[in-house]
Amino acid sequence: RCEEEDVEMTEDAYAVLTRIGLETSLRYAMQLITAASLVARKRKGAEVGVEDIKRVYSLFLDESRSTQYMREYQEAFLFNELREHLGGTWGAP
Repeated sequence: RCEEEDVEMTEDAYAVLTRIGLETSLRYAMQLITAASLVARKRKGAEVGVEDIKRVYSLFLDESRSTQYMREYQEAFLFNELREHLGGTWGAP
């Protein structure tokens, strides 16, 4: 993917990205490449480094972390109020 997008990456960044891909999904890891490349360009870096990968990992949640976040903060979201107002769970007869 890096070749296709003409992204240079350090070996350490590759290692971090590989680990992220193993723990989350290949699709998620591949999507981080473009974002990390933009972060590296913004700091005027010649190649994507570990800090760039860490930065985008903190900004963009994978499915598992997104689900966890929604569970932790569901009380703060409007849809929770709507569900309570409608009486119970979504789609219940």
